[in-house]
Amino acid sequence: MRYRISTSADHVRTLKNPNDETIRIIHALVNVYNLPMNLPLDPDPRRPKTTGKVPPRIESSLRTNDGKFHLLNRGITISAEKAEFDNKIGELILTLPDGDGQYGIIDGGHTFHTIVRVLAKEAKARELLTHDELESMPLEFSDQYVHLEILEKVESHLADIAEARNFSVELKGWTLANYRGDFDWLLNAIGRVDADKIIRVSENDEQPVPILDVVQILGAVNPTLFPDEKPAQDAYKTAGKILGYLIDEDDPYKFKKLSKISKDVLRLYDYVRVSFGEKYSIPDESGKRGRLGAKKEVKDLKDRRGGKAKATYHWLDTSKPPVKGDFVIDKGLAIPLISGFRVLLAEGSDGEFEWLTDPFAFFDKYGDKLVRVVMSASNEGGGEPWAVGRDPQVYGRLTSEIRRWYLEGQFMNRGESIAA
Repeated sequence: MRYRISTSADHVRTLKNPNDETIRIIHALVNVYNLPMNLPLDPDPRRPKTTGKVPPRIESSLRTNDGKFHLLNRGITISAEKAEFDNKIGELILTLPDGDGQYGIIDGGHTFHTIVRVLAKEAKARELLTHDELESMPLEFSDQYVHLEILEKVESHLADIAEARNFSVELKGWTLANYRGDFDWLLNAIGRVDADKIIRVSENDEQPVPILDVVQILGAVNPTLFPDEKPAQDAYKTAGKILGYLIDEDDPYKFKKLSKISKDVLRLYDYVRVSFGEKYSIPDESGKRGRLGAKKEVKDLKDRRGGKAKATYHWLDTSKPPVKGDFVIDKGLAIPLISGFRVLLAEGSDGEFEWLTDPFAFFDKYGDKLVRVVMSASNEGGGEPWAVGRDPQVYGRLTSEIRRWYLEGQFMNRGESIAA
């Protein structure tokens, strides 16, 4: 698609890249009213927000109409297949092909979005004015210009440029990883329709489950990363390190071997959490029932901001609306519990991990005991979920218990088979 931007020849300068003459850099000052309102945001890894501190500050600067906007604002950086200035008609012409995500705004999305929003408000207000009123009322932002930096032929450098240009508000590692396609194998394994609907892979997107949560869950059950009885508390404590392992192109900890069961693992994580209160209420050996709603680790979270969202379970049945749970089960309680299920995994004939037994049926049978282990550790930690999530002993105990119950079940089944 071609975009035509009116500006003066005095306000356009073109530079050649000294190390690669196929790349050109065009700087232009453009009146905000001449900025196309439909520039694509595809190459920008960070979606612009309308809330927070940044948009109001940009809008405030724009509304002063003091002619300094281009001096005070960093401007907008655009990746273009081609850029040329027609000196005869005073137009900067940008060629930005649709569809492949390489062309459009790389940096400055908040600036662009704010300009578009403010000018749309002004246009709507002017629709209500009479002809005479319009004649006597100048455009509100006529003295404001925005700095455009157009980068031509930088397709192979987009990821590095995006990372560098977004450093002033640090670009989260997982957003950049998604931008580079590092999660593609995982999203495809989970199922693109469900993944695109549920998993948030870029900052400011609206999907309910951040990719970093998915990384932590898969890390916790990865038997290569945490073999045998090695405690998996790093899956809870150091999510960034686990992210680094998962996106490493050499896959040193064999995350891709979890592809076949990745969606199962996410569903199991939600199944454990939505069933947590029910399992805790089952009487223990002494006949005592647990009352999860009375526990500090649950009451403290219930009324916090985002509490209801954390008690919403998306993976139980993706063909139906999300399930609303009765309690908020913090990651500090759930990650240690689910980590023990990695002992129920083994490599199949295709080299990928598969279940030795149905994990959902296993939790149905032993879930009350597993939840008691977690809550006992929580009691010792003063009712603080983070203390459980960082405690290597609770990870070790849960892993050992799951292994023991599985082996005992196998022994019993073998005995029944022999007796028959």
